[in-house]
Amino acid sequence: MSRLVFGLPAPALLVSVRSTEEARAAVLGGASVIDVKEPARGPLGCADPGTWLAVRAEVPREIPVTVALGELSDWLGQDPPPASAFEGIAARKVGLAGMSGREWPRLWEEVRRAFGPGPPWVAVAYLDHDRAGSPPPAQIRDLASTLPGCVGLLLDTWEKAAPAARLGLPPGWFSPIRDSGRFVALAGGIRPEQVPALAAIGPDVVAVRGAACAGGDRLGSVSPDRVQELADAVASIAPGASRPSRSPEAVACSGPSAIG
Repeated sequence: MSRLVFGLPAPALLVSVRSTEEARAAVLGGASVIDVKEPARGPLGCADPGTWLAVRAEVPREIPVTVALGELSDWLGQDPPPASAFEGIAARKVGLAGMSGREWPRLWEEVRRAFGPGPPWVAVAYLDHDRAGSPPPAQIRDLASTLPGCVGLLLDTWEKAAPAARLGLPPGWFSPIRDSGRFVALAGGIRPEQVPALAAIGPDVVAVRGAACAGGDRLGSVSPDRVQELADAVASIAPGASRPSRSPEAVACSGPSAIG
C-alpha cells in the first residue's frame, strides 16, 4: 500500500513557487504539492505572508500548500507572522544554517512556541551541512523522529550549485523517520534525469525549484512543461511503476554520502 503525504499517495512532486502565476504553472504541469518561498532570499527564503495566502487562494483546495520560513536564525528574537497568516497552509519549515555548535534544539523549540498553534513542522537537514554551518543530518533526523508536531524530514542542500550526495546512505538511515510514521522529502538541485536513481531511497516527496524553471534557473519562472517532465519522472518511481532496473554501480555513481 502506498504511503500518504498530506493525504496524497507517495511519491509526491513538490514545486516551490514565488507567485500566483508560478503556482498556476506548477498546477498545470502536474505538481502534487505547492510550496511557497522566495528563492532570492536563500535556499529556504521566506516569502511575504501575503504571497503565500494569495497562492493558497489561487491553488485548488485539494492541492496542499506549504511555506518556507527561511532559517531559524532569522526568527530568533523576532515576532512571527500572525496565526491567521497560516490559514489553509499544510506545513511550514525552517532551516538550521549557522546553528552548528549552538543549542539548536532549544532554540528551535523556542521559535516553534513563539509561532504557536498552526500547521505542523517539517524538519530540514542540509546535506552539505559543513557549508551551511548546520548540525549533521543524523542529529536532526533523530530529533525529528520523536518531535511532536513534526510530520517529516526534508533533506536539502544549502549550496544549490553543488551536487547533493543523497545516495550511498546506509539502508537503515531513514528508518527512524519512516518507523515513526513521518515522511521523507528529498530536494537540492534534483533534475528529471536524476529522479530514477532516487527509487533506491523511495522518497515520499521529491521537492524542486530550479529544475521546474525555464533554463533550470531557480531565479527564473516556473515552466509547466518542465513541471510535467518532473511529474512524469516522479510517477515512474512510484511503487508498482515499471522502470528500467539500475545496477548498484549506477546507483552508487550518483554521489558518495557525506552526511552524519
